[in-house]
Amino acid sequence: MSVSAVFWIRDGVLVDRMHINPVAFAFATWLYAHPQRRTKTSCEALINFGFASSGLSCADKMRLFNEQCVDIVGDIDAAASYYNQLATEAALDAHYFDGAIDLLRDLHLSGAKNFITSAVEQSVLDSWSLTAPGQMIAPYLTAILGKRPGLTKGREHFEYALTQHDCSKIYYVADATAEIVSAKEYASTGNITALGFSHVITKERVMLAVDKVLQAASKCNKYLNTFEKDLATIKVNSAELVLSGQDELVSALTE
Repeated sequence: MSVSAVFWIRDGVLVDRMHINPVAFAFATWLYAHPQRRTKTSCEALINFGFASSGLSCADKMRLFNEQCVDIVGDIDAAASYYNQLATEAALDAHYFDGAIDLLRDLHLSGAKNFITSAVEQSVLDSWSLTAPGQMIAPYLTAILGKRPGLTKGREHFEYALTQHDCSKIYYVADATAEIVSAKEYASTGNITALGFSHVITKERVMLAVDKVLQAASKCNKYLNTFEKDLATIKVNSAELVLSGQDELVSALTE
């Protein structure tokens, strides 16, 4: 019998936390940056870059920023690990989009197999799966796929579903242009249909995320002594934020 798989991006498609992740990326990058190089960029520029490079892992975003903008972060692994702590703490009260859980349940009951696909480290996703939000959808998921040796977001995740779970068709629901492009690259060989999803994030929501991430940073006691003075250097001016409007989001996903 033909089985369909539905691949879901967790952050931004199932869970409404895409205003938090770019801010956490920016702050982790800033705090781990060489102090003398901070003058060559800004927290606002880092937040804007976080939005523009959506779909990549935090570490890959940092490498890309180093290459394309300012070589600012030395220890990317440590900075990315800190990001995971910040984002997790700041998003503790993030909720699922309306109807998301019901849709996962209905697809599961109809025989489809739901997968979460993510560039986040597998250990981070495994920990999240044990939390109350993770347990809310656990009965309707076949697997949560993250970053681990031999199994990374993109082709390897798709092949895992096709070969290990006998899925003959994949629907990929994603909110980032890079994710839609990756699905299109494998569409002919993996029988993949990309479904673009997005919603408008306002400057007001980003500023709320700034407060949440700053509070999260204060709770990361392991790093508090190291970053206490650096946290005071974080300033975000909403006027400097560059966010996509509805027409731009629709156009990007459609193209």
